[in-house]
Amino acid sequence: MKFFILISILLISFTLKAQENNHQLQIPQAPIPVEVMVGAKSTMYQMTVDKRFVPGSRFKFFNLINYEVDSNELTPDNYIIQTIGSYEFAKGFDAGIGGNLKAFGGFKPIVSASYSNFTKVTNLIIQPVYEIHKAGEFSTLAIFEWHPVNEKMLQAFFRIQALTAWTKEHSFSYHLWRAGLQYKIFRFGPALNVEYAGPNATSTTNWGGFVSVLIQ
Repeated sequence: MKFFILISILLISFTLKAQENNHQLQIPQAPIPVEVMVGAKSTMYQMTVDKRFVPGSRFKFFNLINYEVDSNELTPDNYIIQTIGSYEFAKGFDAGIGGNLKAFGGFKPIVSASYSNFTKVTNLIIQPVYEIHKAGEFSTLAIFEWHPVNEKMLQAFFRIQALTAWTKEHSFSYHLWRAGLQYKIFRFGPALNVEYAGPNATSTTNWGGFVSVLIQ
């Protein structure tokens, strides 16, 4: 847990430092959502960073941290930290390299491609990733977010995040649903996490609620 908190602080500090004293923002940058989801079976912490090294640059930095603590004290914590440095070779399209650090599997180097599109109302990320090792795991992450902009104090909010990972057989998949309200930089509402593990895609469902803060 201490390692997770330290990494989170360092990543937030890095991305904020990369933007200060620079007022020539050419392409909108997405905020950094830091979320806590409390469910009946487990509690999940998540932070997603998708930033340019400096505003307007084609070089980008992506980081996803998931840390899940099961309600059963005998079940070990599960986490994944994915870090990718990429280059935008066409508008919205990137190619990159980086690494995955998992609770079950350790560190693996990765190569990736991605498409992202951020507007005032929607965010979209689609990211295929290949882990470079003997088993050669392939995964695809997709995130879609809708947050209308109007003069109301409370805004509607919807987000779905999905991932599927394969080697020769299905390894792991999930879809995470969030729907609720946004007040300034705060979001909250009901949440649903559904996970599928192993070749037979054995599923587990976790209902609960979430709170997130947007860091600009």
